[in-house]
Amino acid sequence: MLGSLQEIDKFIASIDHWLPEDGLGPMVELKPVPDTWRERVREMFASYFWHPFSEPHVEMWRWVDAIELDSAPQPFCAFWPRGRGKSTVAEAAVADLCARKMRIYAMYVSGTQDQADKHVQTIARMLESADIAQFFPDVGKPLIGKNGSRTWNRSIVTASNGVTVEAIGLNKAVRGQKIDWARPDLIVFDDVDEKHDTEHATEKKEQIMTDSILPAGAANCAVLFVQNLIHADSIASKLAKSPGEAEAAGYLMDRIISGPFPAIEELEYEARQVADGMRWIITEGRSIWRGFSLDTCEREINRVGPTSYLLESQHEVDTDNPNALLSEEDFDRTRMTEHPDLARVAIGVDPPGGATECGIVCGGKAKVDGDWHGYTLEDASAPAGCSPEEWALAVLKCYHRNKADAIYVEKNYGGDMVESTIRQTKWKDDGRVIVDGSKVKIVTVWATRGKQVRAEPVGVVFEQGRGHHVGHFPALEKEWRQWEPGDSESPNRLDAEVWLYTGLELIGESGIKVAQANLYEADERRDRRSRRSGGLYGSRR
Repeated sequence: MLGSLQEIDKFIASIDHWLPEDGLGPMVELKPVPDTWRERVREMFASYFWHPFSEPHVEMWRWVDAIELDSAPQPFCAFWPRGRGKSTVAEAAVADLCARKMRIYAMYVSGTQDQADKHVQTIARMLESADIAQFFPDVGKPLIGKNGSRTWNRSIVTASNGVTVEAIGLNKAVRGQKIDWARPDLIVFDDVDEKHDTEHATEKKEQIMTDSILPAGAANCAVLFVQNLIHADSIASKLAKSPGEAEAAGYLMDRIISGPFPAIEELEYEARQVADGMRWIITEGRSIWRGFSLDTCEREINRVGPTSYLLESQHEVDTDNPNALLSEEDFDRTRMTEHPDLARVAIGVDPPGGATECGIVCGGKAKVDGDWHGYTLEDASAPAGCSPEEWALAVLKCYHRNKADAIYVEKNYGGDMVESTIRQTKWKDDGRVIVDGSKVKIVTVWATRGKQVRAEPVGVVFEQGRGHHVGHFPALEKEWRQWEPGDSESPNRLDAEVWLYTGLELIGESGIKVAQANLYEADERRDRRSRRSGGLYGSRR
């Protein structure tokens, strides 16, 4: 027996040097926490971030990294596109702050409890990961109570290092929310707005935020808000405006505003016929998000469609003006992907007034069941600031591209100048004249009455189902949906389409007169009896 005890003592002595000085504990030595946030995020969240960070990401992580246990940072509001990591960065920020114990009690708030629960479940998986455990093993384990109870479920996690993360839906009462002695020192708002929220629903959410959630925070509470704008009256849209601006949120007044950043700056796109069918093609733009090339963005547009992409990724939330002549529904109801044989094709031109665009819109007409219908084929409007020679050249190129019969210009304001400029312009390619402006057909139209009266008949054509956009023309349609009759200035693209439909004689009595055509085509006649769509035109400018 004695020999056996001696053998046991000898064995214990042989393994004593394996054990830590403070007794039984983790057998693996913990790695030192990286000094910089970039190194820390790379090692703690290796499976969540695989693209290099873009500038908006860097701005948010710097804000997170500056938070100390007792600091009271300014609220940070990020308005980023869909799919660019706003929720993932927010979730990782919560995990990072809780792992380092720079925040003790975090509330993750969403529009519904289910949404909030999903975010907290993602944070829980981050905390449980081996990547974080190599630095902070306690944060991935539940706190065990005196009676063996543990709080680690879909709505709330309390870790053995003492931190808590709780999911809150905006339909849940949280007045005075706290755990034991602690009030929330970190509140994250994510997915609080919904696309179809009514004005009443938005007001109710704001009331819960300002009456219950924000007052529940501790004195040093850090607030993070992440969302795309969703719609013009959303909470995100209000917070995206600087305090003091019209319709800006009157709370979180010292907020840092990150964005709104679109997926693509200066986006232009069009629909084209390609080998395997029709596709949306990005023609201009620049992605500010690393890892998202224009090819990647183009695939996104083709997957979700331009309407959803402009809303979710470009923050284009301008709603229809209820006093406008046409709505998005009017255009969608009459929109076509191809057109019948056209009897005539023409270009409507509205000259730039100062530093504005030159409206250039092409379309034609065809008789359908005894009624004349108009078909807008292309918005070729020239950008603001272009020279007369540049927009005149754009007119001639559009004229040639669509094999047009005539160009309609406004006589009242600069009509003579427009005609003279086009007449003096030639489109040449390698020294060969493609289109000679002195030989095209130009027709002047007079508006004998106000802007409202001249635009209304064209609006009626679309309301009657006789006006059609062949493809999407976002900038042109936005002008129709936003311009209110009575405004002193009407947009150039809209006016160009008015001159087009007027010249094509698609409207009734409108106070607009069409002049006798000025004919300069004696040397060339083209057969235009059969025209069919060669593709969709719709530049996004």
